[in-house]
Amino acid sequence: MIRGRWRFFASLKLAVFTIVALGVISAVGTFTEARFNDAMVAQRLVYHSVWMYLILGSLIVNLVAVMIDRWPWRQHHTAFISAHIGIIILLFGSWVTKQYGIDGSMAFEIGETGKHVTVNEREFSVIASLDGTTFNTIFDDQVEFLVNSPTEKKPYVVNLGSERLEVIDYYHFAFRETEIRPSDVEGDGPAVRFQLENPNVNMTEWLRRDRTKAEAQVNLGPARVVFARSEPQPTGMNEIFLIVPDGAKKMTYVIFNKDRTVRKRGTVKESDTIETGWMGLKFRILRFLPHARENVSYVKTQAATPAASSALKFRFRDKEYWLGLNSAQRLYLEDKVYFISYGNRRIELSFPLKLNKFTVGTYQGTMKAASYESEVDVPGRGNVLISMNEPLYHEGFTFYQASFERNEKGEAVVSVLSVNHDPGRWLKYLGSLLIVLGSILLFYFRRVRFLDLLTKGNPK
Repeated sequence: MIRGRWRFFASLKLAVFTIVALGVISAVGTFTEARFNDAMVAQRLVYHSVWMYLILGSLIVNLVAVMIDRWPWRQHHTAFISAHIGIIILLFGSWVTKQYGIDGSMAFEIGETGKHVTVNEREFSVIASLDGTTFNTIFDDQVEFLVNSPTEKKPYVVNLGSERLEVIDYYHFAFRETEIRPSDVEGDGPAVRFQLENPNVNMTEWLRRDRTKAEAQVNLGPARVVFARSEPQPTGMNEIFLIVPDGAKKMTYVIFNKDRTVRKRGTVKESDTIETGWMGLKFRILRFLPHARENVSYVKTQAATPAASSALKFRFRDKEYWLGLNSAQRLYLEDKVYFISYGNRRIELSFPLKLNKFTVGTYQGTMKAASYESEVDVPGRGNVLISMNEPLYHEGFTFYQASFERNEKGEAVVSVLSVNHDPGRWLKYLGSLLIVLGSILLFYFRRVRFLDLLTKGNPK
């Protein structure tokens, strides 16, 4: 009975079934990636699923059983033993990388020091503050809502002392929609809706300033509109400053020319129209809210697009809120403030990197980037150049030059590095080497056997 079961684990039937199952699940993964236009979805739903691990486990059992079944081994068994052990080591190395490896990115501006790597895994956090200056993390958890999506019936629950917060819905791909509404909460900042128009231009925008920030702004092309707590310094372009101090009910304005001279200033209220003097543009205040809240909602979509991101809905004190990826929601209570955040997990490195210089090479006569490189200060090594074809290797990490970001003037100011830490790399190299060695030995022993039979069949 036991011998029969052992024969099954070492049988060709199990090997064929495992190979066919691998082909099927790989095809499912390919179709899943094409459907959602996202490799990460295919990884989490298919390649890192329980089914994939069961199939790979079946493969390992089959390989081990075959090697044991051939015991005692002979010289010509070296080929298949080498290949089988190589496959097992390769799979083990992949598991080590999956469990302990890091694959993320690091973005920092020129002169900035960075030591955090942003990875694909997501975190849900709750931070509390009693006075607005001291913050304590009271909940922090890595979450996987794509596979285990929360619902009204099965919410993701966060206990906050005598109260509880519930995540009740999740969209992996969604478009963000916002609506500005009046608020009776003193901690909510002001908002203004304005219109900028002439015979050729008609733009309408909302600007809301958070109480924790000095200003909010939008660049509309013909002019930059800044909604600030106090009058800021002009930057050398057509600018309209709307100034509302904290708690104020009235709004003042200042209009600056490109030469930083004041064109106009005064007070302004709802329905007022101001002649800017630029290309016949008129600036009109449509709505002013001393306290406003931005109500955010999300519309679900089926596939990844540049404008889509994941989002979740949570409930607290019978009120529901939407929270997008890498964003936070403030909840003002009687005696404290909660900061609810959902975003990519950040891993702190044991060493910092400082970006000293970033250079972009362009194709002649265009602004299209042909090459780009970062000069970083590495502890103990000084300045090191990272380019598209020359990564940095340091303390087990590999830093690749991935991309960059430009500011409003088109200047490259942010370097983006791809960061990789692969502790299973040498195991995968060893496994691949053993597979290749086994293939070579297979052909060698077949040749030896063929020559041996040929010699026996043609004695001298």
